[in-house]
Amino acid sequence: SNLLVVCTGNICRSPFAEAALKRKTVGVSLSSAGLSALVDHSADPTAVLVASRRGVDLTEHTGTQITRALIGQSDLILVMDDDHLDRLHKKYPDARGKTFKLAKFLGNKNIVDPYLKSEYFFDLVFDEIEAAIDTWLPHL
Repeated sequence: SNLLVVCTGNICRSPFAEAALKRKTVGVSLSSAGLSALVDHSADPTAVLVASRRGVDLTEHTGTQITRALIGQSDLILVMDDDHLDRLHKKYPDARGKTFKLAKFLGNKNIVDPYLKSEYFFDLVFDEIEAAIDTWLPHL
């Protein structure tokens, strides 16, 4: 199956979620993208640092903009918050029915953007992302 993880800039949350999922799944094709991606940008330096402490390497990541083609080839799309869900559904109605929040099974909460925040804040957000990923594993 093809799984797409989406956030805003594709330099913090979705790259980490994509890489963390890769470590925990077999036979799942993973990619990530941003709704307002910083195209060709490296992952955020704090994201790279905090991820590396967790054994997740983001050094090769570059930001990718979401496209209709990416939506079309994805069986499941996981977004970080209500705003992402709304924007995706508006722009890509065909994403309905296969787009969910990453924290769907954690009270459907939003996973906030750590961009430009402290290392400590990134750690909290990445904890949430990892916890949310674990709740999806039985469904993948």
